[in-house]
Amino acid sequence: MILNLIRRNEEMSRSDLTVSTGLSAAVVGFVVKDLLEEGYLVEHAPRDSSLGRRPVPLRLNREGHLAIGLKLGRDRLDCVLTDLAMEPLEQRSVPLNDYDPKAVVGCARQAVNEVLRSRNEPNRPILGAGWTMPAHLDTRTGSCLRSFRFGWENVPIGTMLSKALEMPVFVEDDTLAYAQAHHLFGLGMQQQSFGVFAIGEGLFFASVINDQVWRGQIGNAGKVGHIMHQEGGRLCECGRHGCLQAYYSVTAMQERWQERGNPTDLATAVIAQDPAALELVRDAGATIGRHLAQWNTLIDHEMIIFGGESTSFGDAFMGPMREAFDHYYYREKAPSIITDETGYYWTAGAAAVVVQHVFDGPHVN
Repeated sequence: MILNLIRRNEEMSRSDLTVSTGLSAAVVGFVVKDLLEEGYLVEHAPRDSSLGRRPVPLRLNREGHLAIGLKLGRDRLDCVLTDLAMEPLEQRSVPLNDYDPKAVVGCARQAVNEVLRSRNEPNRPILGAGWTMPAHLDTRTGSCLRSFRFGWENVPIGTMLSKALEMPVFVEDDTLAYAQAHHLFGLGMQQQSFGVFAIGEGLFFASVINDQVWRGQIGNAGKVGHIMHQEGGRLCECGRHGCLQAYYSVTAMQERWQERGNPTDLATAVIAQDPAALELVRDAGATIGRHLAQWNTLIDHEMIIFGGESTSFGDAFMGPMREAFDHYYYREKAPSIITDETGYYWTAGAAAVVVQHVFDGPHVN
């Protein structure tokens, strides 16, 4: 509770914490003492005060602990070294040519060794490494139960990485981790509940509810890309025909564009104002906006963060999506949609899988 209050407010004094938490001054003092000794908090110069003793501000110790994030993509493995506030200190990307788990672990070890060697800060403790990928994962055992994209099934990736890196490793679906990163230090930092909608190689609608990322009973929460769009339709990577993402993921839209005999990249054609390309992404935006309105009517988020490769389509996609979202949403005023164009929070999400254990403990719904 105390760490999260300071995280959201940047700095608070012991008296501020006593008022905000309802705890006694003695309890706050004991907890703060422990957090200072453990290196999670630091004291700064006292504020000016006309009431006698000046309050001493407490802030997160950004110079204390480190976290490593590893995100598995289709053609590369991204690695980031961050501080406790998930500010990037070093980043590396290693090309990926082999999806064999042992080969992937070798790439991860190479990337981690490079960022640690480059930074060379042996006195700052590392909390662990976070591993993210698009998959059905058992976060308790660290196993990848199934990943259609990489052809994995029952791979103990967390254990394999932990042995190779000689540190604790925590695993999570990449979009759920993306939502966690925004919840901790991103666009959703001040929100208790919000949605994260991402369109890239797949479609995903993650939810943060009462400060917790919602995973569902078996980890399938938010995988809206596998909602049936057209029975018997286009083949999806999951093996079924007609899933929504088989039509409207960025990968699927690019394939549909090339099937029409267009050799250029779809995003490039959209920027060039090609009429056929604009028609394709506008239709996609309108369809996705209608679905998004339905999903959010069920969950009732106050804000939605939008990210993924589809942001490259700009207003040609976002305009129709927002219009359809506003039109089909249950209430007169639809929640705001905020676009994340940085791309950083995808890799930072892997580090967030580690950092969240400091702020939220190991419990994630």
